[in-house]
Amino acid sequence: VKFTYNWSLRELTNIFQGICMIRQGEYNLFADIVKLWIHEFARVISDRFFTTPELDVYDGILREVMKKQLGISNQDEYLKEAINFTSFASSGSGSYLPVSSMEQLKKVVDAKLVEYNESNAMMDLVLFEQAAEHITRISRIISNPSGNAMLIGVGGSGKQSLSRLASFISGYEVRQLQVTGSFKVDDLLEAFREMFKQSGVKGIPIVFLMTDTQVVDDRFLIYINSILASGWISGLFPKDEIDGMLGALRNEAKSCGIPDMPEAMLQFLISRVRTNLHVILCFSPVGDVFRVRARRFPALIMSTAIDFFHPWPREALISVAFKFLEEVELPSPEIMSNLAVHMAEEHLSVTERSKKYLETQGRFNYVTPKSYLELIGFYKYLLNMKRADVMRLIDRLDVGLSTLRKTAADVAELQIDLSHRLEVVAEKQIATNALIEEIGVQRADADVQNELANAEAEKAAIASAAAAKIELQAEGELAMAKPAMEAAKDAVDCLSKNMLTELKSLSSPPTGVDLITSACLILIEREYKNFKWDRAKKMMANVDQFKGKLQTYRGEDMTEDEIKKLEPFLQNELFDPKLMESKSMAAANLCNWVVNIVKFNRIYVKVKPLMDQLEAARASKAAAEASLAAAQATVAAVDAKLRILGDKFQEATDEKAIVEAQAAAGKARLGLAERLVGGLSSENERWGREIENLKDASTTLIGDCMLAAGFVSYVGSFDQQNRELLWKLTWMPDLEEKKIPLTKGVDPLSILTNDGNNAKMISEGLPADRISIENGSIITNCKRWPLLIDPQTQGIKWLRQKEEPNGLQVFQLNQKGWQRKVEQAITNGRVIIIENLGEDIDATMDPVLSRAIYKKGRNLYLRFGGEEVEYDNKFQLYLQTKLSNPHYKPEIAAQCTLINFIATEKGLEDQLLAKVVGAERPELEEKAQALQAAFQQYKIQLVQLEDDLLERLANAPEDILSDIPLIEGLEATKQAAKEIAAAVAEGKKTEIDINLAREIYRPVASEGAMLYFLLTKLCGIEHMYQYSLDSFVNYFFKSIERATAAEKLIDRVANLRASLRITMYTMVSRGLFVRHKLIFLSQLTFNLMKRGNLGEENLLNEVHFQFLLRGPRKEGEENPVNWLPKSAWDSCLALADLEEFNKFPADVVEASPRFREWFNLITPESEKLPLDWAGLDRTPFMKMLVIRCLRPDRIATALLDFIRVVLPDGNAYADCDGALSSVAILDNCLADSTPTVPIYFILSPGANVMGDLDNLASKYGFVAGETYHNVSMGQGQDVVAMRNLEMAHRQGHWVVLNNVHLMPRWLIELEKKLDEFALEGSNKKFRLFLSSDAANSIPIGLLNRCIKITNEPPAGLKANIKRAFASLNKETFEEFDSKMKSILFGLCHFHAVMLERKQYGPMGFNMMYPFSIGDLRDSAVVLSNYMENSGGGKIPWADLRYIFGEIMY
Repeated sequence: VKFTYNWSLRELTNIFQGICMIRQGEYNLFADIVKLWIHEFARVISDRFFTTPELDVYDGILREVMKKQLGISNQDEYLKEAINFTSFASSGSGSYLPVSSMEQLKKVVDAKLVEYNESNAMMDLVLFEQAAEHITRISRIISNPSGNAMLIGVGGSGKQSLSRLASFISGYEVRQLQVTGSFKVDDLLEAFREMFKQSGVKGIPIVFLMTDTQVVDDRFLIYINSILASGWISGLFPKDEIDGMLGALRNEAKSCGIPDMPEAMLQFLISRVRTNLHVILCFSPVGDVFRVRARRFPALIMSTAIDFFHPWPREALISVAFKFLEEVELPSPEIMSNLAVHMAEEHLSVTERSKKYLETQGRFNYVTPKSYLELIGFYKYLLNMKRADVMRLIDRLDVGLSTLRKTAADVAELQIDLSHRLEVVAEKQIATNALIEEIGVQRADADVQNELANAEAEKAAIASAAAAKIELQAEGELAMAKPAMEAAKDAVDCLSKNMLTELKSLSSPPTGVDLITSACLILIEREYKNFKWDRAKKMMANVDQFKGKLQTYRGEDMTEDEIKKLEPFLQNELFDPKLMESKSMAAANLCNWVVNIVKFNRIYVKVKPLMDQLEAARASKAAAEASLAAAQATVAAVDAKLRILGDKFQEATDEKAIVEAQAAAGKARLGLAERLVGGLSSENERWGREIENLKDASTTLIGDCMLAAGFVSYVGSFDQQNRELLWKLTWMPDLEEKKIPLTKGVDPLSILTNDGNNAKMISEGLPADRISIENGSIITNCKRWPLLIDPQTQGIKWLRQKEEPNGLQVFQLNQKGWQRKVEQAITNGRVIIIENLGEDIDATMDPVLSRAIYKKGRNLYLRFGGEEVEYDNKFQLYLQTKLSNPHYKPEIAAQCTLINFIATEKGLEDQLLAKVVGAERPELEEKAQALQAAFQQYKIQLVQLEDDLLERLANAPEDILSDIPLIEGLEATKQAAKEIAAAVAEGKKTEIDINLAREIYRPVASEGAMLYFLLTKLCGIEHMYQYSLDSFVNYFFKSIERATAAEKLIDRVANLRASLRITMYTMVSRGLFVRHKLIFLSQLTFNLMKRGNLGEENLLNEVHFQFLLRGPRKEGEENPVNWLPKSAWDSCLALADLEEFNKFPADVVEASPRFREWFNLITPESEKLPLDWAGLDRTPFMKMLVIRCLRPDRIATALLDFIRVVLPDGNAYADCDGALSSVAILDNCLADSTPTVPIYFILSPGANVMGDLDNLASKYGFVAGETYHNVSMGQGQDVVAMRNLEMAHRQGHWVVLNNVHLMPRWLIELEKKLDEFALEGSNKKFRLFLSSDAANSIPIGLLNRCIKITNEPPAGLKANIKRAFASLNKETFEEFDSKMKSILFGLCHFHAVMLERKQYGPMGFNMMYPFSIGDLRDSAVVLSNYMENSGGGKIPWADLRYIFGEIMY
């Protein structure tokens, strides 16, 4: 709906308001006024058009008016150039004048942009022609009183940036709200109050800038609508506050002649607000939101001047690219120009491809000017990075090559040096040998002298031993004499001079003293006769001399004669020191001395012979030692000679060793050099080639990086086919055509990643197919935040494993506290994944998504949630949605890199092949997986080894040959690389054998992948039909378990395919509404036919298939057959365009009665056609085309009959679960469920889910209220439900949550809780049952994990009779008599008729009666009671008919 095409008299006012902006004297010519008139009409009228044909219509009307009303015959004179009027570009006076030229306008706005950037946050804009025109338009709008602008364009087209610049030029302050998810209407009104005060009271000119993403609550638009329509918001201010504002304006109002009346003053205030406050709204035209808002709030369109921001034209794209490429070093201006043109081509080609993508696949993708700027920025970044990488690689390889070449040159020099050193070694050897001979002679002489010295030493040793023995004995004896000698000495020492003086002064000695003195005379004086006292006194005359003699007396010198003379004295009883003490202490001490000296002598005399022997022994020992000393002196002289010779020999030996070591080192160096040069000879050649290739690559990088930059920036949201159409078939030929340097046959992946990185990503859990590797490469290279479209959760699983070491956090935007988590991650530089996004992203995330980062001091900051948050460059954000076909706004597409992570059929086929082989041949799959893992590891290792080798060479010392560990390390690295290369070659041979064995199971995997992608498309019919890859794989394994065994492998594979087919169909069909089952079964059949899985005879002709699907009609000849409807005849004409049916319309006319007879049959599809067309029974598909034309009402039945025939065991599919009651179906589903796989009942009228569940709970021993909990969801029941879930999860209970669609917000919490249970591991008996109506609000993550069951009655009378009969208890039925059985069967038939009538809408029943199996069961109970009461008599038909017909039904 073209809702902007709405005009009123207000537009006429706006036109003349613009014309009246002229000043006297500035417009003197008629042509000037005409141009102004044309310009104002264009701004007010034609700016509301947004398609070229309509602008052409406007142009035609304008020309006609110019011709008729203004008399201008040559309109081209006025319309050949764009007309722009502005008040800021022509003169400094602010006059509203035409722009003399576009160059002048661009010059002015460029200067204004520089001026703006000096005082505001930097805006890096390229103001091409259209951008400059938008600035003049915005400036014109806000220059008028009450001028408000509605800028319409996709996000990223520059609306906000140009608004800021235009406001700056016009002298307005720009105000923009910091809107968050918690921003409320009150916050908006508070902001408006502030702006009204500043613009109305203070007169500050303000532009209020608002985008549609900031309208987090549509109630915001109520107040914006009011401002646009009247310039005021009623009730915004309380009365006292308005009075205060009016009071502040009183003086100004008085000067303007405004009467001091409340109404007049208020109008004056409003007029000032309308003059100073202007609203600029930046809205996106994408989707229905803008249209709906415009209808609900008419002032958005009616009270604004509209400016459409159309997609940038080719010239604008080229000029922008050229401006940015000026900063890039390119070989020539021609290449720069061609590259700019190519960038524009890439952008436009993606725009066109996005339209085709929407037409063919119904998927939305947007490219905006912001996307284009991101492409240019990423290209510059990638080119600089790759150039730096190439230079680094060249430098590394060059260092390696230089080292090898230097080493090779050193080899010859080393050989010459080595031969010289070997000659020196020979000379040293001769000199050393001569010294050895001389040393030999001297050594012999020394040996003789040593022998003599040894003999003398033996003699001396014997003498020493003898002397020592005697000495030891003598010392022992003498030791006994020592106490006596000591006592004698002590006695003398005790004698004092006074004592002796006293003694000698005695005139006559006391009794016994004379005996003492007599003994002293014998020993000291040798007086043997005269012992008189006088003689004694004379002896003691000189006291000191006497004491000295006592002290020096030798006891050894006493003679035997003296001993004899002393004996009488000693034997006298008075000769006792003790007795003498009382008479004289001197006498006592002298007595003591005599006794002890005699005692000593007696011992000494006894030892004397021994002492003599000792003396002789000592003399003998001294003689021997003297002889030994002489011998040793001789030996020492000889040894001294030997030492001198030895020193000479050592010196010669050392010299020889040095020379030999030098020779050995030379040999070793030569060996090392030869090892290094020989071992790395292959690298020498390869690195040389590599350097040349890299030098070439440094040129071809220009085109290669362009291709890769476009790949990362644009292709992520496309599928594989469209990706290749873009980069391989569109961009690459264009690069070649424009002669932009490009590697021939380059693959963007070779620029973005390498084998090592790929192997690493695969080892982290990324699927190994091409599209997954592409996605991984885009994610790891893109500069915008990646947003993964990931319904199978393969992408998020890989990211979880990849980022786990980096402290990853995963959460949803509807969880509590998510804003705090984001803020902490931004500040601390963490990695976060926001999962399960919807199509709208909380406005709080806008600054994060757009990377609105600014610098303050040394730190980076970001405004988040209305607060300033410090930004860490390590912060990484990933976004993920499970929606299979989300429709994101262009703003999000511009801010994020959208990546289509939907599994490809080929990729899934490989995954399923691994699973089926793992189940059937585990040892084979284990070997294949191990080999694959080894290959990935080898790739990583080879890259690491190559890097390690070059790193070692780059960091080698100046003399590389001196670093033996380095060379050994290089050899080890080289050897490891060889071993790995050999292992890879060997592994590839093994891989071929393994793959041959695995390929036998390929048909099973291929069909499985086809089935899965068939399931994923069902959600296009009904939101509830969601199936996760995990649940599909679960049933895939069940189908393998249920497949029939077979001896032959080919039969086993056929059984696996059949089992997979029926298992998947059964699982899915149980959760489909009846009206959709045939659609799914038909898709399954036709897909199998397309793939040739149903035999050559059943291959699908695409032309015929399209005819069957579309049922085309052809207007042509009038219908000549009056009984045939015109639509059927038109279809027959269209059918005749098919080669096989050329004659069909003619045959229908010719054999009209026979065709009429067939046409009027009740079941024509089962009858033969007239004439030769009866042969179509052999080709049932072709017959269906005829039925499609003539009896389209029977096509569904014909299609089902066709499937029964064509599909192997087709009846099993057509009548799937037909013989099972709802309880039996539920029981089967229960067997397939697990604690992590709930059962989900999709409710339909009349379904009795709880009755079936109660039966099963009773069967399996679960007690209601104890182990079986039933919760009907509604307000406040979420707490009860969560409590029961927690208990059931731990204790193994059953929980039923009914009508969960009533609490859609809580279901997100339930989904998270089930994820937690899965991680913790629940009790094996725990089961969860959910029920709801079909509703789009049910989270996909909850639906796709569940086994879904619908409880609709089947289609067809026969199927309903079967289902009704199956619902009866078999054992009870068998007990009835034949009458009862017959009536029950009739009751089942009646029930089936009642259900089938519902299919015909008002023709069946005027109301949709909810008949169900419950009605049948109750009727059966009533029947049983009546029959029992009748006692086997007459059947009460009238009663039964009344009860069943009038009461029960």
